[in-house]
Amino acid sequence: MEKILTLLTRLLRKRLAEILLFWVCLGMFCFSSARAQVPIILGMGDSIGAGVQSADANLRTQPFSYVKLLARQFGIHFPLPLIRSSPLGVVGDTTFRSRLWPDIPALNLSVSGADVNSLLNDRADALSEDEIDSETDLILFPRLGSQMEVAESIVAPFIVCWIGNNDVLSAVISFDQLDASQMTPVEEFEADFKEIAQRLGAFGEIIVFANIPDVTNIGFLVDRQDLIRFLGSDFGLPEGDFTSIVVMLLIRLGLDDGSLLKDPNFILDADEVDLIQERIDVFNTIIDNVASSINMPVVDINALFDDVAENPPIFFGIPVTPRFLGGIFSLDGVHPSNIGHALAANAFIQAMNSHFHINIPPISDRKLQLIFLADPFQDKDSDGRVRGRSGAGLLETFGPLLGISGDRNDFIPDILPIRINASLGKQFIQRFLTLHGKDSQMASDWSKWDAIEAFNTVFGLKAFHK
Repeated sequence: MEKILTLLTRLLRKRLAEILLFWVCLGMFCFSSARAQVPIILGMGDSIGAGVQSADANLRTQPFSYVKLLARQFGIHFPLPLIRSSPLGVVGDTTFRSRLWPDIPALNLSVSGADVNSLLNDRADALSEDEIDSETDLILFPRLGSQMEVAESIVAPFIVCWIGNNDVLSAVISFDQLDASQMTPVEEFEADFKEIAQRLGAFGEIIVFANIPDVTNIGFLVDRQDLIRFLGSDFGLPEGDFTSIVVMLLIRLGLDDGSLLKDPNFILDADEVDLIQERIDVFNTIIDNVASSINMPVVDINALFDDVAENPPIFFGIPVTPRFLGGIFSLDGVHPSNIGHALAANAFIQAMNSHFHINIPPISDRKLQLIFLADPFQDKDSDGRVRGRSGAGLLETFGPLLGISGDRNDFIPDILPIRINASLGKQFIQRFLTLHGKDSQMASDWSKWDAIEAFNTVFGLKAFHK
C-alpha cells in the first residue's frame, strides 16, 4: 500500500510540474490574450512524424510518433489526424484507409513520403471526405494547401519540423534499383530548405529542426551477418555490401534461390554506401547552416542513431539495435518502433532545453522501460520474430506468414526458427491474390518478378520512391 501511495504522490508531483511548465512556456512565448487560443505546437515532416510503422499509419501507430510524445511531455493537447485502416492498409493508399474524425483539423501535419520540396508544394485539395485520394489529403483534410501553407494559416508559435529523410531514403529502399541515383540534387535541397526556414521563421517563435540519420544503417538493409542469422547462409554477399529485407524474404519463401544477390540492381555496394553517406553529410551541413541563420536548433538525430548502433541501449539485459528486428525499427525496417520514437523524442527535448534554456521533462527511464516491455517490435527472446500488431496494415497481416511476427510469447524463444520454406512462398502468393480479390489459381502463373512487385506493395514502398 505504501508503494502505491508513493507512486501516486510521484505522479501527482510530476503532473503539477507539467502544468507549471505549461504556464511558464505560455509566458515565455509572450502570448497576448488574443493569441492564447492559438495552438502551442505544430508538427511538420514526413512518415516518421506521421507515425508510420510497418508500412502503415493508422490509429494504432500514430500515437507513438515522436512529436506526439513531445506534446505529452509538454502536457499539451495535440490532436492527430487519426486514420482507420484495415488488414489491407498501406501508407500512400487511401483505398482501405480513411480519417476517423475527418472534420477535426489536426496539429500534426507530417505527411508520409514528404521531402523538402513536397512539404512546400504538395497540396491537399479535397473539398469533401469523398474526394480524399492522396496521403496529403488524408492527413491535412479538411484544410487545403501544402504543409507549409497550412502551417502559415495556423500561425503556431512553436513548430517541430523534421524533414529531409526522404531526400536520401529512396536510394536505400529502391531495393530493385540500388545504385544511389535517387537522391535529391544538392542545389534543389538547399533552395527548398532555405525557403522552409525563411517561411517558418516569419511567424514561428520557436522552431526545432532535425538532421538526417545514416539511412544506410537502417533495418531495411541487411548484410551478410543478417543473412546468416535469418537464412543460415550469406549466399556469397561480400562483406561491406548490403541487400534488402525484401530479397532476404524472397529467399526465405523459396521465391528466389539467391540469384538476386548476383544482380547489382539488388546490391548496395560499398562505393554506393559512401555516395549516400557523403550526400547525407552535405544535407546535414545545409540544415545546420540554415537553422543557425535564424538562430534555431537542430536535433542531431544522425549522432543519436550512430550512438545507438555503436552503444545499443539495454533494457532488462536486452540490447536495442538498428538491425532488422533489433528493436529500433518496426517490421518494415524503415520506420521507428515505439522505443525508437521515444529515444528520438528525448533527443528533441534535450536540444530544446539546451537551446531555449527551458526545462521540459524527458521521458523517464521508468517510462522507457515500460515502453520497451509493451513494444510489439522488440525481439526479446532473440528467436527472429516479434509480436507485431496483428491486422494493423498489410505488412502486419503478412508478418506471421513471412516468419517475422506473430510471436505470442516473446519471452520464450522458438525451438526451430524459420529459415527457408518454399511452401510459404506459395501461401504468400495465394493469400496476396485472395486478399486483393483475385483468383488464387493465378499463383501458378506468377514469376519471381510478380512476387517482387507484390513486396513493393506489402512494404508500401511506392509511396516513398522518388
